[in-house]
Amino acid sequence: MWISTKANHLSPKRWRNNMPRLLLSGGGSAEDSFLLDQLLVQLTARGPMLYLPIALDPHQRPYASCYQWIRSVFTPLGHDCITMWSDISAAKTEEDLKPFVALYIGGGNTFKLLRDLKQARFDQAIRSFLQHGGIVYGGSAGAIICGRDISTASFLDHNDVGLEDTTGLDLLQGASVWCHYQSADDQQIFSLASHLQHPIIALSEKTGVYVQDNIVLAVGFEPVVVFHHDIQRTFPPSSVVLIE
Repeated sequence: MWISTKANHLSPKRWRNNMPRLLLSGGGSAEDSFLLDQLLVQLTARGPMLYLPIALDPHQRPYASCYQWIRSVFTPLGHDCITMWSDISAAKTEEDLKPFVALYIGGGNTFKLLRDLKQARFDQAIRSFLQHGGIVYGGSAGAIICGRDISTASFLDHNDVGLEDTTGLDLLQGASVWCHYQSADDQQIFSLASHLQHPIIALSEKTGVYVQDNIVLAVGFEPVVVFHHDIQRTFPPSSVVLIE
């Protein structure tokens, strides 16, 4: 399925700059992610955005309803230049991403999402998109795949696709991402951080991060928490998040 509003004809040169930018949401409602969504609109200058809902099972959540949802989030913010792809297996490449200033990767099953991206080699297209000035926004599963390892999703998602290599895109200074974070998750996250031997960035549904180059900024209504195997550090909204 391919759905667009208007603005696919706009030149990407008008919108791009040369600094990789990444926005990651903890996976809450539109109200929860409002500040991060608003930031995305500001960064894109309302340029054309591509939406991938492929982490979801279309039998449980039809993609047409996903398109209605994302428009309900961003149209009130003044952004309606949105195209949706529900299939990336048909030879989608980095060339196909060039008309867009931003890529929004939605939530769902993290294992299915990473499997589909790797099978289509679209993970490489995403890396190139970032390197050439594109903006990537990941919500929930879309955020988790941007980390070093998606094992953090195993406490919420089932690996029904039999994914063996759980290595993510590794775009966060070697850290993994935990979404839908609650303080009751602390012990599980400590244990996983010890097993993985690298930091885990925990995002509640009311918070997220904005990453530009090597700077990570907390954006939202609640703190961002970074876990190591033996310590956790809390970073309030609008502060710089230290991962190492």
